[in-house]
Amino acid sequence: MAAKVEGVSELKAAFAELNTDIQGKAARRITAAGGSVLRKEARVVAQNHGLRKTGALINNIVIKRERNKPDGTEQYNLGVRHGRDLGNGKKVVKYLELGKSGRVVTKRENDPFYWKFLHFGTKHIQATRFLEIALENKAGAAVEAMADKARKEVLKFNK
Repeated sequence: MAAKVEGVSELKAAFAELNTDIQGKAARRITAAGGSVLRKEARVVAQNHGLRKTGALINNIVIKRERNKPDGTEQYNLGVRHGRDLGNGKKVVKYLELGKSGRVVTKRENDPFYWKFLHFGTKHIQATRFLEIALENKAGAAVEAMADKARKEVLKFNK
């Protein structure tokens, strides 16, 4: 995977124009703007490769902000939300089911637990690396979206 990404120097220059007290909030917004481009593309790629059976996989491709990141950086992860990561909110419907061992287990409705099998493959299923394909397809567009967002942040905060 040797994708060439252009426009990073312009992004750095636009970001450097922001005040230091604003840079933290702006960095989160800028990084999320690039991540949303990749998320949309990953959903399209997964859909085009026929990975939509129930819709759970497509709907749970998300970007998530990393809490344990190095100081001075912002990090978002692109992936598939599954299992406990679906959350305990009202949107997640849980139900009890008898597991293989005979114990009662909690299951979540629309849980794409199978995404790893599809993405990484098994001995019976060929891998469809939809997250990597999305990165290859839209890396430049993601950097461009980040640069646009940085310019907007500079204009908003320097008024």
